Amino acid sequence: MSFRSTILAAAFLATAANAHVTMQDPVIFSQDKALIDTAPITAEQYPCHSQYGFEVTKMNTIAVGAPMKATLKGSAIHGGGSCQLSVTTDPVPSKDSKFKVIKSFEGNCPADVNAELDYTLPASIPSGKATFAWTWFSLLSGGPEMYMNCAPIEVTGGASDSTGFDALPDMLIANIGSTTCKRVEGSPIKFPNPGAELVSGGDKPAALPTGECGASGAAPAPAPTNGTPVPSSAPVPSSAPVPSAAPVPSAAPVPSAAPVPSSPVVAPSPVATSPPIVAPPVASTAPVPAPAPVTGGSTCTTNGALVCNGTTQFGLCNNGSIVWQPVAVGTTCVDGAIMKRSSAFKSSYNGRIVRPRTPVSYKM
Repeated sequence: MSFRSTILAAAFLATAANAHVTMQDPVIFSQDKALIDTAPITAEQYPCHSQYGFEVTKMNTIAVGAPMKATLKGSAIHGGGSCQLSVTTDPVPSKDSKFKVIKSFEGNCPADVNAELDYTLPASIPSGKATFAWTWFSLLSGGPEMYMNCAPIEVTGGASDSTGFDALPDMLIANIGSTTCKRVEGSPIKFPNPGAELVSGGDKPAALPTGECGASGAAPAPAPTNGTPVPSSAPVPSSAPVPSAAPVPSAAPVPSAAPVPSSPVVAPSPVATSPPIVAPPVASTAPVPAPAPVTGGSTCTTNGALVCNGTTQFGLCNNGSIVWQPVAVGTTCVDGAIMKRSSAFKSSYNGRIVRPRTPVSYKM
């Protein structure tokens, strides 16, 4: 590939990576602000890009049982993935809101940049003001991502109480904050509780997420910072006494930084990543430092920035992490830009690289 072709291709990919996909209908909260933000949400922004507030741009009236379409628009579908459509009875959603699933799409969602997701509100949804949500876990993202748009709705012809609504499955929260619930790399998410309405698609088998995947309403906490102490919660069982030949003095606390306790019956481990050894009862209150978060690569601070790793590799900053890639033949990475080795011409990269795929539409 020529140098000019390389630069043009990179510029196209950077533009597409910035576009992503947003929900167009129902009309989302604070549309004039939130619609231009196509980035995945963080734990602090959950739910619904809450940093933009919940101004009602348009109240969307939806009748229970009526055929509806959630329309999406964008320029980068990241290979599709899995989506859910959910509802909470809170007119203004919060981190404590319970989002209940009305339909799930596993694989190939969205199928193209102008996708339409068919749905109907079930009769169990109570009448009145509520919030409609679209969530998306993309397949070919640069790292764990969760996208979420929300819209105010007025439900008509619905239930008079929340009994049936409460029985619906909870919306999946994954890939954000300190939650351990993560998508399996290379596979679209298979929802643990997809609900009664499920559409499967795509040519890759879906896989259940790993970790603890709890219910919505248990707000995801931000990722912990290094050095946060974690109190010990595993005391020494009474059935494993310390031999009388090697007593542990009650006045001699064991320093929290020492991985080897004074008792000879517990063998020390030389591997730093092995589970911590439980200290004797006298040291059970000593805090154990939390392990540093694993990023899977180098870290960065400016989301979307191009970073050089020497002159032969580059990466795009994606929510604090970088995946290194080799530069094209005949080019070099210098001061955050890709340039031809024999000239000073530069071209900036902004965003993530997107793998194109053949669009496929959902048909109900």
